[in-house]
Amino acid sequence: MKRIVYSILLMLPLVTAILTSCSGDNLEADIVSSDRLAAGTRMDVSGEASTNNVIPVEANCTWTVTTDVNWITITKPSAGRGNGSESVVFDVAASISPSIQTGTITIRTGSGIERVVTVNQRPGTIVILPSPATVFFTCEGGDQTLLVTGNSQWTATSSVDWMTIDNVKSVDKEGVQRLTIHVDPNNLNDAVVGSIILTDKDNKIAPVNVKVEVGGRTPMLIVTPANEVDAGGGVAVFGVKSNFNWEATVTALNPAGDAKWALFPNQLSQYSGTPSGDPVDVELTIEPNPLPQERFVTVTVVTQSSIGNNVQQDVTIIQRGASLPEVYLPHTTNVAMNEATLTFSATSVGLPIIGCGLLYSTEPDQVSQGSRVAGTIEGEEATVTMKNLQAGTTYYVRAYATSAAGTGYSEIMSFKTRLTPGRNDNQTP
Repeated sequence: MKRIVYSILLMLPLVTAILTSCSGDNLEADIVSSDRLAAGTRMDVSGEASTNNVIPVEANCTWTVTTDVNWITITKPSAGRGNGSESVVFDVAASISPSIQTGTITIRTGSGIERVVTVNQRPGTIVILPSPATVFFTCEGGDQTLLVTGNSQWTATSSVDWMTIDNVKSVDKEGVQRLTIHVDPNNLNDAVVGSIILTDKDNKIAPVNVKVEVGGRTPMLIVTPANEVDAGGGVAVFGVKSNFNWEATVTALNPAGDAKWALFPNQLSQYSGTPSGDPVDVELTIEPNPLPQERFVTVTVVTQSSIGNNVQQDVTIIQRGASLPEVYLPHTTNVAMNEATLTFSATSVGLPIIGCGLLYSTEPDQVSQGSRVAGTIEGEEATVTMKNLQAGTTYYVRAYATSAAGTGYSEIMSFKTRLTPGRNDNQTP
């Protein structure tokens, strides 16, 4: 909602920076009406979105405007040149905070004089935010803490008789409240589900439900597939949901090799997890694959139930094979009688390029068996200088780039050295 707060400005101390000088040692002494510009001058705005809020500024020197919060946006200007009176205009986003939030707008001259405006925004719409949004218990039941942030009076009730809320039924103040949730043991094989219902006193918003799940006595395990990883390596993520503690272990590699290329956090080949009502993301770090073929790692996940009947499930992670560098046709940047400089581009997906250069010959069908000269590469651009060439001779050239996966080659191009000296030739025999 658009709103211009001129009426508020009339009720509060004028927020004005009246600066009569921008240089010299007596700048502070030249400030007019400094008592009206002291830090702490404030503006109050509603919790709804508003635009075109105005701060009058009067100055005869350059100044800038900044804010320290992301819900205030300075729309104009971000700076002034001191041409008498000018207005700083700003917008305010709707508040989602359950309590008053405060930000500042600072008007500052180049010599360091500041005028700070404190903007207080009242709470916006009614907010009731539980944390966590879902609560999980093992079959043994027990107690857990639920934090509820709200800006109105609300009531917490249980939807089932096997769950109680530490005798707190209603909360009539803002801020964060702590509720203790108690559930009885679950003697069933399957999980049971209930909810905590958080209701606003005035019913201005729909009730907020917190899912509460108590695991069954039969071990349950759900493992979601992992993403593929490219040849350059990365992180494979798969999900695990279980009603008991569980362990994930790297159990197989294909092709077989050193298991250190696939590890859990802390460079371990095994990861331990805890019961949860929602899948837990598990990360496996995969090192770069230097092979052109795909490779696979198998992770076995097993429940750790104290009452037996454990279950297990395997998840297979695929890492794509490395491809050879792609090398583009070189072109000359300098050709003299006895040397030439060529540049070309080379790209490699995942694996770094560790070497590059040119193969060349005076015979087009002998390039691959011809002379070799190494070059340097920065990013994807390579430069190579060929020396001790014959004057007036055609050379056939092919660029190459090497990674751990192997060597890639460009198509063949040709150029001819100069027959007579030019600017880049050594004129002294």
